[in-house]
Amino acid sequence: MFQIFKEEVFDLLDSNHAAARLDSVSVAKPSAPARVPIQIRETATGGITLAGVTEAEVKSKEEMASYLIRGSSSRATASTNMNRQSR
Repeated sequence: MFQIFKEEVFDLLDSNHAAARLDSVSVAKPSAPARVPIQIRETATGGITLAGVTEAEVKSKEEMASYLIRGSSSRATASTNMNRQSR
């Protein structure tokens, strides 16, 4: 599970980095290091891969739900000019 935010890709399941919740101004949590952007790479066969992203094997719906909750809570959010004007 990853997020593209401000033209960077972030691993939302990386337990070593906590996401800063962004409103109109960026504010990082003081106890957590900043998230490191994931690198987008091309494979030898022309495919695209994300280097260093967390992979997890799930065996139940409950386990999948826990990863979705964990990833969702790590998302960074901020308002944009576009969504301030839309209704």
